Formats: sequence, C-alpha cells, structure tokens
Amino acid sequence: MSSYFDGNKPVDSFISAVRDLVVAPGEFFKQMPNTEGYGPGIFFLTITLAVPLLIAAMMTLGFSLFLAPVIWLVMLASTWLWAWYLGWAVRVFAKKELSTINAFQICAYANAPMLLAWIPVLSFITGLWSLALEWLGLTRYAGVSSGTALLILLVPIVVLMLSFTVLIVLIAVLASKHGASVQELQIF
Repeated sequence: MSSYFDGNKPVDSFISAVRDLVVAPGEFFKQMPNTEGYGPGIFFLTITLAVPLLIAAMMTLGFSLFLAPVIWLVMLASTWLWAWYLGWAVRVFAKKELSTINAFQICAYANAPMLLAWIPVLSFITGLWSLALEWLGLTRYAGVSSGTALLILLVPIVVLMLSFTVLIVLIAVLASKHGASVQELQIF
C-alpha cells in the first residue's frame, strides 16, 4: 500500500510519499484517497518547492531568498489554475468527476520531480516527468482514458507554444517594419 503525505508527520510522510511516487507511481495514484481540502496538497507542494529554493539560495549566497516568496506564490497560483483546468477538462471531455481539490492533489504529487529542479540540465526532464505523473494521476485516479488524458495535458501546452511562436514572429515583423535589425531583436 502506498504512503501519502500527512501534515502531522511531515518529514516521514513526505519521504515515504516521494519514495512511493518514484517506485510505483501507477499504484500510488490508483490508491490515492480523496481529500477534503487544499491543506495537504499545499503543504506537500511547499516542501517540494522549498528544497530547490534553499539550494538555489545557497548557490547565490542567499540572494535568491528574496524571490522565494514570490516564486512560491506564483507556483501555488499556477498549480491551482492548472488543477482547475484539469478538473474542468476531465468533467467536460472525459465525462468523469474530478474536483479541483483532488486535481490539485494530483498536481501537488506530480510536482515531486521539482526536488531536482535545482540541477539545470534536468529541468526539461523533470518537466516531462511531472507531465507523466499527471497523466498517471488522470488515468489511474480519475479513470480517464489514456488518449483523453494525453490530449487534456498536451493541447494547452501546444496552444501556448504556438501562441508564443506567433507572438515572437509578430514582434519581429513589427520591429523590422520600424527599421530594427535582427541583431537588435535578439531576446535570448
């Protein structure tokens, strides 16, 4: 049986939950209990984010600690928005019931790979790992079919990437009409 986060025993239950997520993620989400509130998910996500934030603070001699509260709030807000979207998409497209609270719990656990986010080379891999865990959460916990869960996760990402590409092209066209060179447009 999988172990889940318990706010009364945060260290032991956090380590056990992360271990079970790594060893048997499918079973973890299949057996995940319903939650009554956001508290456990927020607490788990906070610990998950604290690790890379503290490591980043040590690497920057403490300067990044000034940004830590902002990063934490942005991550909580974006996780809640993504959970709201997941709950809505599951209800509309898969015709299954998934509350925003339980979708938030899936997202909080799926962000466990963020523990490795402080390693620059692994950022892309941790992002894919998180998406895979969300897919497992949708298929095993919410009972969504594999294809529908994949579409629910990938369509917004593709739309955002296309929107970003169109925005860059429009900025380049607008700037070139006003005489800016390509070298002056380099953003990255």
